[in-house]
Amino acid sequence: MDREKGWCGGARALMLWLGLTTAGAATAAGVPAQWWPSEWGPDDERGALNRLGPAQVLAAAALIREGVVYDMGRVFEEDMPLFSLTPQKRKYTLSVPGAPSWGPLGDNKLVWNEDYISGHLTQDGTQFDALAHMATEYGRHGDLNELRYYNGLRHVDIGSGRGFSKLGVDKVSPIFTRGILIDVAAYKGRMLDRSEEISVADLQAALARQGMSEADIHPGDALFYNTGWGRLWKVDNDKFNSGTPGLDVRAGEWVAAKQVVLVGTDNWAVEAIPGPDPANFAPNHQKFLVEKGIYIMENLDFSALIDAGVYEFAFAFGALPLRGATGSPARPFAIR
Repeated sequence: MDREKGWCGGARALMLWLGLTTAGAATAAGVPAQWWPSEWGPDDERGALNRLGPAQVLAAAALIREGVVYDMGRVFEEDMPLFSLTPQKRKYTLSVPGAPSWGPLGDNKLVWNEDYISGHLTQDGTQFDALAHMATEYGRHGDLNELRYYNGLRHVDIGSGRGFSKLGVDKVSPIFTRGILIDVAAYKGRMLDRSEEISVADLQAALARQGMSEADIHPGDALFYNTGWGRLWKVDNDKFNSGTPGLDVRAGEWVAAKQVVLVGTDNWAVEAIPGPDPANFAPNHQKFLVEKGIYIMENLDFSALIDAGVYEFAFAFGALPLRGATGSPARPFAIR
């Protein structure tokens, strides 16, 4: 299968899943006006990472008073949910060949094991989206000259079957900043439903319930919100994979206006999927990654933070510097 047929076939499968036809997608009014050059200049590849500096590091460090570390990541394993919007199913397998893999060597008869991972990795489990993850088809369908990424970069210039020369996850520096968790599920008193949207009013009310306000969200913060959907992880993988609750369009714009460095949640999207407008797919992914250079983290586990009643913390994460990759497996953590 050549690249164009594979790309178009995946797009058609995705539109069928959403209940769209090719004609319906073509008439969608969701293509944004030109969003480039970036506020940090036409050559910028860092996006919202430009908001991080010594002041943000020191502000985060000042929150560490108890010396407690809270793991926000999930275990990577073969029976974790592996959602896919196309017929090409994902697979994650770890293999340790041999028993052991090598040895013994030396008079001390040392042996060791090595493992091999096969299948999809950078967009499964607790994972981090780099700016190369998504683009907008800005011109004629299939024209790679007008497939535009953050800062207007064109696929024909930066993308290949062996990764991206720009915007890859290798360009993402380690992140240490303030983290803010908004527990929307606690405010609602339940796990949110599939396709349920979160409004600005919901976010504000959830913050108030925690004794906080939107003034507590500062430029350069990492902003997280809990939908309760993560309770389905390895409990009902089919339901977990079937869709997501998430931020509505106005809430996505509200979050972007807060000038955060990344947005994270406990499911696999930062919007409701399927959404209320079938002609507008994943608008917050498009807003955050493509237009604003705000990073995304998904499939997080907030249970330890919620159990401890911790909503403001120092947040730490370092992406694997996989050259040209569209994302990274993630092991984020909070410190108080």
